[in-house]
Amino acid sequence: MAGITIRNPGNGQQAFVTPDGQLRTQAESLTTQHFVSRYNGQAYQAVFEDTGLGAATNVVGHIKNTSSTLSLVATYIRLQAVKLAGGTAFGGDEHFWSLAFDRTYASGGALELPTNMNRGTGNAADVIAYDTNPVLAGTAVEFDRVYVEDVQQQSLNKEGALILGPNDTMELTFTTDHTSGTAYARLTFMMMDLRDTI
Repeated sequence: MAGITIRNPGNGQQAFVTPDGQLRTQAESLTTQHFVSRYNGQAYQAVFEDTGLGAATNVVGHIKNTSSTLSLVATYIRLQAVKLAGGTAFGGDEHFWSLAFDRTYASGGALELPTNMNRGTGNAADVIAYDTNPVLAGTAVEFDRVYVEDVQQQSLNKEGALILGPNDTMELTFTTDHTSGTAYARLTFMMMDLRDTI
């Protein structure tokens, strides 16, 4: 038996059924980031920078999800510190990045507007973000620490496991004993409705 073709009488679209009763299909496989950017226009990047590092814990970036319905789903983080002077060499425990939840913005810093990666949409991320060492309030819940060995960029692939629900916050800080330098961080994320997903 050669199989049959099922035809939609309304629009003429058809599907082929094999002799084993299986529907022949053609599938398109997309990464989640591409799908969300292409069809929803909700993929973003936030670039945080602090050019005035001091010998302390410097808040390079802080972000809060202000959406009442969408979650901020982080996929990728890049970290780098350059032009450092006045401190000890890399390789010790004096220089590290800390990623943490829960503190809130209090004052200072500079507003950072994330960029929508789909230039064909006018969507803006429902977040409030700051860089340039804002003052934060509350107690940080650290979830990752990255020690700095050199000036090369360090990349963290969170694969969507890092999620900020409505009103949740996240910070990226750089601790060093250097008296000057620049710290750079980039957060790649999507805004997604996770209420109906499994």
